[in-house]
Amino acid sequence: ISSNMQYYTRQQLQGSAKYSPQTHVGNWNEDKMIQEVKLREFIARKESGALSSDQHAVRMRAALQSVPLTTVKPGGEHVYLGDVFQLLSCETNAVISANLADKDPRDPESHSVTCSQIAQPCARNTFSLVKYTPDQSHNTTFMSNFDKEELCYGQTVLIQINPVAQEHFDITQKPLFLTSSIVDTNHFSKVTNNQEVRLTPSTGYASAWKVVPLRAIHREVAEGEPVAAGAAVALKHCATNADLCCLGVNQKNDFGTEFEMCCYTAGSSGKRWKLHKEVLGKHDAQYDVEGGSPNHFVFITRNIAQ
Repeated sequence: ISSNMQYYTRQQLQGSAKYSPQTHVGNWNEDKMIQEVKLREFIARKESGALSSDQHAVRMRAALQSVPLTTVKPGGEHVYLGDVFQLLSCETNAVISANLADKDPRDPESHSVTCSQIAQPCARNTFSLVKYTPDQSHNTTFMSNFDKEELCYGQTVLIQINPVAQEHFDITQKPLFLTSSIVDTNHFSKVTNNQEVRLTPSTGYASAWKVVPLRAIHREVAEGEPVAAGAAVALKHCATNADLCCLGVNQKNDFGTEFEMCCYTAGSSGKRWKLHKEVLGKHDAQYDVEGGSPNHFVFITRNIAQ
């Protein structure tokens, strides 16, 4: 065999493959073997369901599988702790939904939340309420405690995604809760740059929410009263005092074009009288900031869905 044998064509040496392995020029035999190896690997991955398209289909089936809305008290007119419900945005007529395949690259256990117009109850758009239990480092002096089976105005709760949506090996099996935090250089909503809302396993104060009436003047009076299913309410994030919000801004994901979720009180910017009261050391709930229609949500339970 000549020591001057050329295994690669001039085009291949220059970074271009001008000939296919069917043309017996240059390194054609090795190229043919590589193609056969790639084909065998593809067939093996397809048979084992390891292709990216197969994984996507499995995630979509898990997220969109139909689930029933349930209640701990059939026929009741209120929202109860443990109910499986949907949260409907009054602004967009869409329901809050999870996109568990959209993970935060900085935290694999943090997942995206949007508002979807797919109104049929399924795994990704159903939630349940869990009573918030503060840790020892949290001061609970001013936290209202209610020993009722109904959800009450002013009660601090956690909002958990339906565990059925997590039936995939690539998704954490820890319970996931709606979470938010103040805007900083690393955490903000993707479109409007408001306070980001996501799903995380955290059960701390960053995941605590409080249901309040729409009108600020009614909030102190209504505290401790059960929340009626189907009534429009506001969901206030306890750690930042911002309201859950859906402004109707489009955000694209694996399910198509949906609406962005964030925390932002879409109300009037007038604060003169409220600041005057604070200077005097007084508090008047009448002048608390009220959110607009993007902050209004409705609990859709089994009792009203029927």
